[in-house]
Amino acid sequence: MSLFVLKIIGIAAMFMDHYHYVVGGSLILNIVGRIAFPIFAFTLSEGYVHTRNLKKYLLRLFIFAAGMQIPSVIFGYKYPMNIFFTLFLGLLAIHILNFKKKYIKNQTFLWIIKIILTGFILIAAQWLEMDYGAYGILLIMNFNIFRTSKFHISMNFLILNILNLFFPDVFKLTETQFFSIVSLIFIFMYNGKKGRSMKYFFYLFYPVHFLILEGIRNIK
Repeated sequence: MSLFVLKIIGIAAMFMDHYHYVVGGSLILNIVGRIAFPIFAFTLSEGYVHTRNLKKYLLRLFIFAAGMQIPSVIFGYKYPMNIFFTLFLGLLAIHILNFKKKYIKNQTFLWIIKIILTGFILIAAQWLEMDYGAYGILLIMNFNIFRTSKFHISMNFLILNILNLFFPDVFKLTETQFFSIVSLIFIFMYNGKKGRSMKYFFYLFYPVHFLILEGIRNIK
């Protein structure tokens, strides 16, 4: 399964989740929608590994984050900061963790700086009430740090969801988030291939699908 197919599955799940939020319907839609963000977190991590220009990648995410904030506010989305801000900070966090400079000989000092900066990102994501908050950043980091180990990815993902289940005030996500672990079925089917690009389609789908959902709600 290519990254393109994974993204299609992700946006389909996201559409169902947001249909439940905007229009209404069965809780099943919300449960199915839980697989969307982990898929996007994984594709972001893979994008970081394969990108030719990280600065452009970061800038593109930030521009779309700022642009998407307008429809998010208009449509009264439940989180003050939209998902693209979470993805932007997640990409920044994994870049910090992977940062290497040969002229910095004191690796202990470098790792202290990395941990402090990553900590600031986690706090900012939670304090600014970004979509998925610190949970989202940690999940992105999990996919990147343990990229070669399905076991560690699975265990850390499970631990995050258990923490959210028993300590809901930490990440402030609903108990249905536990079903997000199902996303690993699709993620582990990834074949290492990019597939079709259409990157701007995935960016533009976000505001467009809200317009579609608002239209459906008004018709109903």
